[in-house]
Amino acid sequence: MKKTKLLTVVALTASLISFGSIPTMAEESSSTTTTLAPRDKAAIAAFRSAVTQFKTDMAAYKTARADYAAQMTAYRAALESIKPALTTYAAARKQIGQTFASSVQAARTAYQAAVAGTVSDEAKLAAKATFDQAKASAVAARTAALTSLGAAPVKPTAPVKPTRPTKPVRPQ
Repeated sequence: MKKTKLLTVVALTASLISFGSIPTMAEESSSTTTTLAPRDKAAIAAFRSAVTQFKTDMAAYKTARADYAAQMTAYRAALESIKPALTTYAAARKQIGQTFASSVQAARTAYQAAVAGTVSDEAKLAAKATFDQAKASAVAARTAALTSLGAAPVKPTAPVKPTRPTKPVRPQ
């Protein structure tokens, strides 16, 4: 049994080897030659100049990237230094808003107490005028406080990240 299997394997291998070489011989004997189109010299020259420009741009990009890293470090330091001023400004502005809201709420409560129950129309008009006057004085106080507070501290602007140059495409 082993001998027959061995003979079968040898016969199959020999036949595959002999049949595999026939197509290659046929290809070699055919005399069809295909000529490639000559390369466009202008396209090659343009590609070479584009490669040279790309190398120059990459050197500039690497320098710009190093500068960007230094600018980002300075930007982060500036942000950290301005954070306390921003926090103080926000707290002062919040306090001004809370004071305004409490004065308007107090005026509203006084108005609602004055018009509660059966009250004459003249008393309602007087209470409304008092409420409007209190509200106007609260608005004026808030405006004066915001003016004295001044403008908010200005955050530093983030540096612009450099863009990587695009690689030139090889002509076909």
